Amino acid sequence: MLFTSYELFFEILLFILLFVIVKWGLKKSWLNNLLLIGGNIVILTHIVSWKSLFLLSLLALVAYGAGLLLRKRKSGWVLALSLSLLILLFSVRNYPLVQSWLGTWWTDMLGKHFLSVEKIGLSYILFRIIHWLVESYKNTLRSRNFLSFLNYLFFFPTFMAGPIDTFNNFHYWMNTTRVRFNRRMFLAGIGRIFIGAVKALLIVPLIKPYAIDYQAFIPQLSPLGAVCTAALLYSLYIYIDFSGYCDMAIGMAYTMGVRTPENFDNPYLSSNISEFWKRWHITFSTFLKIYVFKPVIGLLNRLPIAKWRMAVSVTAYLVTFLVCGLWHGSTLNFVLWGLWHGIGLSVYKLFTYGKTAKPLTTTRKVVGIVVTFLFVTVGWVFFNYPVDKLLVMFELLF
Repeated sequence: MLFTSYELFFEILLFILLFVIVKWGLKKSWLNNLLLIGGNIVILTHIVSWKSLFLLSLLALVAYGAGLLLRKRKSGWVLALSLSLLILLFSVRNYPLVQSWLGTWWTDMLGKHFLSVEKIGLSYILFRIIHWLVESYKNTLRSRNFLSFLNYLFFFPTFMAGPIDTFNNFHYWMNTTRVRFNRRMFLAGIGRIFIGAVKALLIVPLIKPYAIDYQAFIPQLSPLGAVCTAALLYSLYIYIDFSGYCDMAIGMAYTMGVRTPENFDNPYLSSNISEFWKRWHITFSTFLKIYVFKPVIGLLNRLPIAKWRMAVSVTAYLVTFLVCGLWHGSTLNFVLWGLWHGIGLSVYKLFTYGKTAKPLTTTRKVVGIVVTFLFVTVGWVFFNYPVDKLLVMFELLF
């Protein structure tokens, strides 16, 4: 949650008003970027330490330089090395298993400082830097503006949990001075902030205590009833909480004249698991498709396995959602959650492979929505509980 205190809330409010006046009053893109950098620093220091911001800024500087080099030389080896080092740093910071592999020698040299970087927002910065490096290599970025790049990485509304914007889109809306102040967009932003606040501050606290632990229902319900009720509530909780945060993030961006992409599109009305991932955490699933799934498909197509098209698709799904699970957390339950969805998508692909898509009847669509929702809800059980609690739960049920 970005609004960690009333003090921070009023600081954000005052900054947005100042930014709107400067952006639409003076219409100087360099001044917009400088002002936003200052605002990002002041606001983010309420969430992460100065030390974390400094170290992340150093990483941003290196990434920016690597992007410039990739644009000039377009070297696949430079891209591979840059991505490998970036993912290695992220893995060392986030995963205790990787830290144990490195031993204690690195802790004495770098670990004390490196491990002090908070995890808040780190995964999203990783994605934005990967996007910057790959698109620099492809030469698809419309600008190399350093100030825009820094603001793209540290944009405070989307810093903690997205949505994950593209650099081109962010740069366009940050630096456009050819249009007038968009009152509709500003008012829409205020409306989205209000909707998000209602979700996150009013509805979520009512659901969360019962959603995150099935034991809250044990005295009143049977073990099976308790687990099922908590699982259903967790499905509602995680959607309302996450979409509420995204509503506020998108709303704040709108008030500042930045049209940030949408992140949810009624995902629980999906009639199959493939459709679900086109509606849930849209910017994240799009990132996985572009930067994980498609490269894996391309790699497998160069191997002997390429003659078995279904095997290629299934392998790509499993790898992509293994990455998806590991990105969400370092414990085994997140791996299980990722594989659950990878297997679900693989099974769906097997059943639909080679078939022409036909319009669904109302009955089949309703059945598909229910089955998909139940499948996703079971997945949230893996997501919510660590493995030791999952084992206790299964012993209780079976």
